[in-house]
Amino acid sequence: MTIKSCEDIIMSRVSVKKYTPEMPKSEDIDSVITAGLRAASGRNLQASVIIAVTDKEIRDRLSKANAEIMGASGDPFYGAPCVLVVLGDKKAHT
Repeated sequence: MTIKSCEDIIMSRVSVKKYTPEMPKSEDIDSVITAGLRAASGRNLQASVIIAVTDKEIRDRLSKANAEIMGASGDPFYGAPCVLVVLGDKKAHT
């Protein structure tokens, strides 16, 4: 990757606080998961697991539990129809 392409990526990054209810294509979800799993990790242990939550009922239950833990009343996922849960191995120490 060239410095220019890194600049382009950084400059085109945006934060999203509202999502459409349309579910992303499974290929797009898989692509994001693959990128996350290939990202650099502490000591190159690759000790994470990423779970895509696409079932609305489970997603809503996860949202409610997350909001309660945060002490919030709204949807901490801003209405996103798909949520990626990233889990790490406690034994990895990173």
